[in-house]
Amino acid sequence: MKVRQFKLGPMDNFSYLVWDEDTLDAAVIDPAWQPEPLAQALKAEKLKLRAVLLTHAHPDHVNAVGFFTALDKDLPVHLHEADHHMLENQPKTLKPAVDGEKIEAGALKLQVLHTPGHTPGSVCYRAGQAVFTGDTLFIGECGRVDLPGSSAEALYDSFVKLAALPDAAAVYPGHSYNGDTSTFGVQKEYNLYLKLAKQGRKADFLKAVS
Repeated sequence: MKVRQFKLGPMDNFSYLVWDEDTLDAAVIDPAWQPEPLAQALKAEKLKLRAVLLTHAHPDHVNAVGFFTALDKDLPVHLHEADHHMLENQPKTLKPAVDGEKIEAGALKLQVLHTPGHTPGSVCYRAGQAVFTGDTLFIGECGRVDLPGSSAEALYDSFVKLAALPDAAAVYPGHSYNGDTSTFGVQKEYNLYLKLAKQGRKADFLKAVS
């Protein structure tokens, strides 16, 4: 499996292309702002786009979905049901991303980890040793919990779940804050929020995010 990270737009968003090297089946994660570089990479690598996966429904992570669904009206778009109401332009191919399920994008398989907190329907996607964390986990930081629908307590539970992932797994966040990628092993040591969640220190976590 291969991963390509694209920094796009005025908020240093990350969009991702993920693909199976044998079949060239591909998925786009959080297409936003400038879909052209993604489309160019798909063409250059001769990839077959099988799905769009959304970590949550905030506009800065979804505003280029329509570009890809216009090219393929049957293209599945996956988003947790709790965030469906936030999506202004819902494609007819919108599907729920269900906790624990493996989404199949051709030969490519990505597991859904429901990680609410930043939004009720926030998810991370795990493919092999890569975990796409959206606005749940950043390098050295956590997602905001001062927005409508966000919850510090839910984010704590999500961080407990993420702290159980293998140290070798790679973190691919939704924004370029403090860095572009890391590993869970490094983040468990240096990310205050993940460290507190791993240690079960809920009160300290809630104080830190407030």
